[in-house]
Amino acid sequence: MGKKGKKEKKGRGAEKTAAKMEKKASKRSRKEEEDLEALIAHFQTLDAKKTQIVETPCAPPSPRRLWKELTFLYNELYIYNIRKDAWTKVDIPSPPPRRCAHQAVVVPQGGGQLWVFGGEFASPDGEQFYHYKDLWVLHLATKTWEQVRDYVYYSDVYAFNLDTLTWSKLSPSGTGPTPRSGCQMSATAQGSIVVYGGYSKQVRHGVWECRGTAVCLLP
Repeated sequence: MGKKGKKEKKGRGAEKTAAKMEKKASKRSRKEEEDLEALIAHFQTLDAKKTQIVETPCAPPSPRRLWKELTFLYNELYIYNIRKDAWTKVDIPSPPPRRCAHQAVVVPQGGGQLWVFGGEFASPDGEQFYHYKDLWVLHLATKTWEQVRDYVYYSDVYAFNLDTLTWSKLSPSGTGPTPRSGCQMSATAQGSIVVYGGYSKQVRHGVWECRGTAVCLLP
């Protein structure tokens, strides 16, 4: 076998090694996502045990996160009375899944409402994250939680006009890509848009499905 043959064999070996490493990394990533979802489900099972509203006077809340060795997310609700300078811990049935880095705002409608949007769930080692896109409201008058919107994956197309600064919804012909998020998009010099990859969640299976197809939107 000549030098050329050896180089070709060496090149194929490197390609096989790279393919194996990519396969292992993909498998490890799926396993980590499944473990994270299993942990979220475990905490939701614990939260589901709350069957009645319980209000308990208490000291101020403890620090919300331990940084050095362990990440722990709480699912606790505290109310601070400004006039009495007193804290109360409130347990309410059917709360949102525990999270951090979410947005929250209080409005006066309906006797007072606390709206909570998004946030993320972190694994104990702080290396993996599950991002929420759900919307919840706490009705303060009745002390009840209500989920207003769950995550939704879309497959619609919008265009933004740089001259008029306005949005318009497009209706392309043909079969479009399935709903997804996290995909890559690129515009070509010919005026087309190429969409590649992304992911969506198959609720009936409870696992993440990677989308590896490329779709071209013609002008």
